[in-house]
Amino acid sequence: MPLQLPNLSAEQTRELLPENLIFLGYRGSIAHDMYVPKNDPNSIDDKDLMGIFVAPLEHYLGFGREDIKERFIGEWDVVSYELRKFMGLLLKCNPNVLSLLWLPERHILFEHPLGRLLRQNRSLFVSKIAYPSFTGYAVSQLKRMTHFNQDAQRELYALESELAAHGIDVNNPKPTQAQRDILLERGPFQGQRLDAIVTQYQALSRKYYAGGYMGAKRKELVKKLGFDAKNAAHLIRLLRMGIEFLRTGELKVARDDAQELLSIKRGEWTLEQVKVEAERLFGAAEQAHQDSRLPEKPDSVKAEALCLRIIKEFHGLGKE
Repeated sequence: MPLQLPNLSAEQTRELLPENLIFLGYRGSIAHDMYVPKNDPNSIDDKDLMGIFVAPLEHYLGFGREDIKERFIGEWDVVSYELRKFMGLLLKCNPNVLSLLWLPERHILFEHPLGRLLRQNRSLFVSKIAYPSFTGYAVSQLKRMTHFNQDAQRELYALESELAAHGIDVNNPKPTQAQRDILLERGPFQGQRLDAIVTQYQALSRKYYAGGYMGAKRKELVKKLGFDAKNAAHLIRLLRMGIEFLRTGELKVARDDAQELLSIKRGEWTLEQVKVEAERLFGAAEQAHQDSRLPEKPDSVKAEALCLRIIKEFHGLGKE
């Protein structure tokens, strides 16, 4: 596929993307028109992509192969799903994958005719299942938003101070050989003690810093506010998107309220403001579900037929 991502080599692009790609587009902040470029001192965003691929025939006729490929290089964060896996998530109204079906043309990097066929049949996946799906993801963001409490801050600060005293970068807390040699001069067990501190710090970081990965700028914002403003923005966005979808059957991926959501992400809303708006939106989502005229469930029979058609056509099966 003649596709090369900006500022990456052809080899790096091949490492990020799967073979047999039928669709590739932006997800996350770029898709929602909320991306803050790296040259902005307040930027905490990566460039997130999502792809769909048809696996080799062995995947379907043999013992199966990789159905998710996730890779990171620099600011690029790419996740790709095998078609059958992707459609299974669509049938559950997964907000992240559902967004690809309504992605604006300007955010599409590659679209095979079969990828276009999938997007043209997006109505198969419209249903009231969006209510538990979107609100469930929103609840998850709400919990993660406030997971970082004052006790956690004090504990992490103490460990960071110890690491800093040894000249270790908390964003990459792995002692160099030179640092280990210095510790050995101080005593035989100093290196073991430092390893224990690093292990403890990494464990707490995974627990409190949004699942394990968070850049330095975002960590500092979390510490300053006492909650994760990026999770807060996700929370409000998910609820608003879910309400709109239940009312119209259309997903507004590119957000008209992008500037307001950005103000939340920058930490310009207080925790109380976020909670009040979230409570209002949870109530509105419940009402939208009750009033919704969408089908109760997606059309799984037609979705399965579509999945089979795409796989067969991609591999040239069934042709005389």
